Amino acid sequence: MTTFKSRNLFVECPREGVWVVRFVRADLRAQLDDAANAEACPLYQELFERALADLREGQTVILNFGLVEPFPTAFYRCLLKVREVVAARHARLLLCRLSPEHEEIFRLFKAFDLFRVTTTEGRALHEEARKEVARKESPGNGRQGESC
Repeated sequence: MTTFKSRNLFVECPREGVWVVRFVRADLRAQLDDAANAEACPLYQELFERALADLREGQTVILNFGLVEPFPTAFYRCLLKVREVVAARHARLLLCRLSPEHEEIFRLFKAFDLFRVTTTEGRALHEEARKEVARKESPGNGRQGESC
């Protein structure tokens, strides 16, 4: 298993092609810039460097929100940019451990229409494993194995 720890993130690769990102600070506002676009904020740059830069088709990123407390709009813009990058690479993005406050924000922004959300990291990993098995069983998927 590959792991990386940086200032705001703990990233691990529990199995080939799956990246789990845990935010290690409850308050990420200092790493976000309300005035700038999402790509300019330090948190997005860290996410990109640690989990998105080498993401390939068919791989998965799981973002665990277990420690995140405030959820400013700049953080939501950052998530939208992450979603855009993941979709452009034909990969998957799952979110987990949203608090009731996060869920309310997601309802207001209709974010549940944009993001796949599971209750726990374990469920996200289980869901990803089921999809991976289904993909491998389908003939002619044309994917070559990539390591983390």
